[in-house]
Formats: sequence, C-alpha cells, structure tokens
Amino acid sequence: MPNNDNPLLVEWIDSAQPVAAWMFLDNMPRMEVIECVSVGWLVAETDKVLMLAPNLGDVESEGSAQASGFIRIAKSAVPRRIVLVEDV
Repeated sequence: MPNNDNPLLVEWIDSAQPVAAWMFLDNMPRMEVIECVSVGWLVAETDKVLMLAPNLGDVESEGSAQASGFIRIAKSAVPRRIVLVEDV
C-alpha cells in the first residue's frame, strides 16, 4: 500500500511546450509558466522528487498493491500540496 492512505492534490509549475515553427521575435510566445495540478497517492518521495500514482489496484490483497500512471514531480516546482480527506 502507498505511504499515505489519502491521495494528494499537488500544485506544480512547469515550462511551456516548445514552439517548433520559426517566428519573428516581435511575435514570439508570451513569457509564462504553466500551472499544473495532479492528484494521486504518494508512492515514493526523496529530498528532491514526489512520485504520485493516480491509479491503484489490488489494494486489499496480502501482497503488494499495483499502480499505473506514475508521475514524478520535482519538489522545487511544488508551491503547494494538499492531503485529500473523505467527507463523510
């Protein structure tokens, strides 16, 4: 099972996708970063990286759970993370 029973919402900053076409500098893309949001279970963490898995399977088995869709996010790009709690 993951390190935490509750999923996380992670807000993080990324660079924009490169523009492949030739452009005049007067018409270049805006200077901006991309604000991203990911939700998943924290399955691994180091001093520099969070690893989330949005999909878990076999979580009730005696053995190891399964996961897919792993995403690694640099902690230096994360301004905020929120533990999601079930509202009952």
